[in-house]
Amino acid sequence: MRLGRSKRTVVEIRDELHREIRKLALLNDLRIYQVANAIIEEFLKDEERVKVLIRRLKL
Repeated sequence: MRLGRSKRTVVEIRDELHREIRKLALLNDLRIYQVANAIIEEFLKDEERVKVLIRRLKL
């Protein structure tokens, strides 16, 4: 994974998740995309969790 490079991808986020991310961003004086990227990056570090989630989504 390369850090620092970015590629723009539009992702649809449910309203309640958007509100939570927006709250976190405002509390930490960050942009929403910074918080969303950090959350995704942290989650992707745990490959087993990602695999479990993918299997669950396929059901």
